[in-house]
Amino acid sequence: MSTTTSKTAPRKTKAKQTNEMLLVGLDLGTNTTCIQVAKPTTGKVVTSELIPSIVGYTTEGILPGIIPGDATTLYGQLALKYKLHLNLVQPLRDGIIADMDAARDFLVHLKETAGISPDAEVRAVIGMPANADSEARENTRLAVTGIFDKVILIPEPFLAALGSRQEDQLVKADYVDPVCNSLFVDIGAGSTDVCLIQGYYPSAEDQISFAFAGDAVDESIQESLLNKYPDSQISIAKCREIKEKHSFVQGATSEASHSVMISGKIKQLEVSDAVGTACDTLLNKIYEAVRALIVKADPDSIPDLLQNIIITGGGSMIKGLDGALQKLLSEEGFEGCQVTSVGEDYKTRVASGAIKAAFQAKERQWQTLLR
Repeated sequence: MSTTTSKTAPRKTKAKQTNEMLLVGLDLGTNTTCIQVAKPTTGKVVTSELIPSIVGYTTEGILPGIIPGDATTLYGQLALKYKLHLNLVQPLRDGIIADMDAARDFLVHLKETAGISPDAEVRAVIGMPANADSEARENTRLAVTGIFDKVILIPEPFLAALGSRQEDQLVKADYVDPVCNSLFVDIGAGSTDVCLIQGYYPSAEDQISFAFAGDAVDESIQESLLNKYPDSQISIAKCREIKEKHSFVQGATSEASHSVMISGKIKQLEVSDAVGTACDTLLNKIYEAVRALIVKADPDSIPDLLQNIIITGGGSMIKGLDGALQKLLSEEGFEGCQVTSVGEDYKTRVASGAIKAAFQAKERQWQTLLR
């Protein structure tokens, strides 16, 4: 597979005749991608799909009938199901294009899965990591050229804030609009991004990113369990499963056990110490980053900001994380703080914000992609 160093755009073709315009909100995630499709004529989302961000290419020598339809490429859940017979490729790493060919294949699949007609004019708002550089943004444009017709790239934390906004509450005097004043903690697979949102697209000065996130928690759990159970040969995939089922912070769980296959036999491993230590490490790193951004904010904005600290991403599912972070901030003297976790909705929050941004976009903001 080629990498992001490729700068060859698809061959230009004649403009097509379109029957309708569709708006797309796209959150290209390292592990999971969310695509939402809406019609400007109705103002309603007609499609919302969650698809694992994985492409599988069949290996040589596979017998006929092993892969469904003898396909040469599988995507998402189907690729994971038949992973034994595929070369799996992640199109994205830390939210940016890591493999151009796989990314384009995946994007075509997304378009087909969402039921988008080849004759439609497709305008997409795509979330980008707030710290994405010009090369990462250009690679995203190259990846979607020929697949979408027009595009706007917007930082993901801003889209998450827009997706979190409750329009029916804007008229209330005591409602703090997350787009106007909030602090988002996005815990992904490869990185945790803490970002200040105050009515404009965040800059590098408005965020703190660090490499300890979901993957690092998995690795920490694996290291602890291998030290405790050296014969277990526990895999990183099993540790991710353990994290997703048992994760907690600050002693919220006294004990937890998990079934693991060891030498062909099922055994129960005590995992609470490993999980708790890893998750507490993440909590402490988040606290330090959140504290640093609060201190940097305009003093007059801080009272409202403290009421809008929002945890999103897969890490928002860690049991007790929001309450533990709020407690640490309160003990530090940040009065009146309110920390909330998005929970399961994290999977669609950025894409929902992207759809809202697409409806709000002016014609001059759309970048035309040559076919």
